[in-house]
Amino acid sequence: MDSMKSVIGKMRADFVRVAEVRKERGDWSEADQAEIGEAIKAAVAKGDPDMILSWAAWLADLSHAIAAWDLIVRGSVARMRAQARTEREAREAEQAQARAAR
Repeated sequence: MDSMKSVIGKMRADFVRVAEVRKERGDWSEADQAEIGEAIKAAVAKGDPDMILSWAAWLADLSHAIAAWDLIVRGSVARMRAQARTEREAREAEQAQARAAR
């Protein structure tokens, strides 16, 4: 029973994260969130392990995809910023050399 409580706790956390991101992206409406939330609550209230685990797995997969995408984006942004900084520093060094040569 403790393991099911852990699954339900993780599922709830994943639901909050997924709902927030999906609504932000326009993938879910308020009605979608409410409908899915009610279906999950019903599965938990019935104590239906198959449905609970199915919802939990689905939400965990969506949450994982969101986290992976966030990491990819953060990595890309970090590389772009590093490249921009390197290029700016090179330009500034060239400008300093040009001023010194005058």
